[in-house]
Amino acid sequence: MPTWAGLFSSCDAGSHEPRPEWVSKLDYSLPGHYVGVGSAEKDGKSRDEQSKSSEENAKSNLIQQIEVTIKAETEQSTRVSKQGVQQDATSKVSVTAEEVLRDLKVKGRWLDKDSCTQYTLIAISKESVAQAKREKIMKNRLEKFKLELAEGSDRDKNRDIKVRRKHLDDAQALLADTDFGLLPEELGKEVYTKRLNEVLGQLGREAAEVKGRTALFALNQDGKLRADVLGKMLDQLRSSDNTTDRLMADCNTADDCISRAKERGFTMLTLLKANSRVEISPMGALKGTLTISRTVYDIESGKVLKGADTVSAQVIGWSNEELDWNAAAEKAMQGLK
Repeated sequence: MPTWAGLFSSCDAGSHEPRPEWVSKLDYSLPGHYVGVGSAEKDGKSRDEQSKSSEENAKSNLIQQIEVTIKAETEQSTRVSKQGVQQDATSKVSVTAEEVLRDLKVKGRWLDKDSCTQYTLIAISKESVAQAKREKIMKNRLEKFKLELAEGSDRDKNRDIKVRRKHLDDAQALLADTDFGLLPEELGKEVYTKRLNEVLGQLGREAAEVKGRTALFALNQDGKLRADVLGKMLDQLRSSDNTTDRLMADCNTADDCISRAKERGFTMLTLLKANSRVEISPMGALKGTLTISRTVYDIESGKVLKGADTVSAQVIGWSNEELDWNAAAEKAMQGLK
């Protein structure tokens, strides 16, 4: 059992060197480095436990200093950006202290013989922190490139060719500014450039397919005509003009049809509006009237270039099943040619 006097005795293992400046001076600095000083009392710890605790406290102190500096740099960059001088958002990318501790070094240890307090000095170069920040900027930029490339490649998600083109243009700019020398684990700029060029090529072919062509859409205004009747009318119109393309997607209004054609890269749209009406004749027969109008739009401006040209055709039957709307469509389309 140790005596009470032994518990309060000085440390036999204490350092023989005088108290270092970095222990005594609260604002101690090391040129070109961030420094942290930590201490740990004995409190029943083993020598290794005390040393480790002191080092962890020093690391915590260092982290606080780095994070304060990083925060100040980020806030300053934000203020400059708002003034319109700095527009590159990546300049505001910051790193956490934990991301730069890979180059952390213990610069000194000192054990106070009087109090048994262990002191540790650790440091990391400011250049190492700056390097980590540059790497983080490149990593973020590459991730953003991958996201933009994915958006520009997803035809199902982004049907509008211009929207996809904007994503790919942004991806191209990001890739050009990415320094792969700071990203040694990545595939390399050549691989990503090839992927981007493949998508750009596909988009170019897609745009070329519709360049100078006219989209065809049909609106079933009363919702009563069968889809096959509408399709037949569009096919008849397309057969008379080989510069037109029938779009299979549905649209609900003229503006919606224009928007969907624009998404596909078309510059012109021919829109058929169909409406059917059934009346009872004095003889008790059913008289069906199909009215079709054709309007040609300039997609960019939304202005009408031609039309609306309107024609009607009638069919007779003693029941709804006997009304031959296909025949009515054939007659009406003959009137539009």
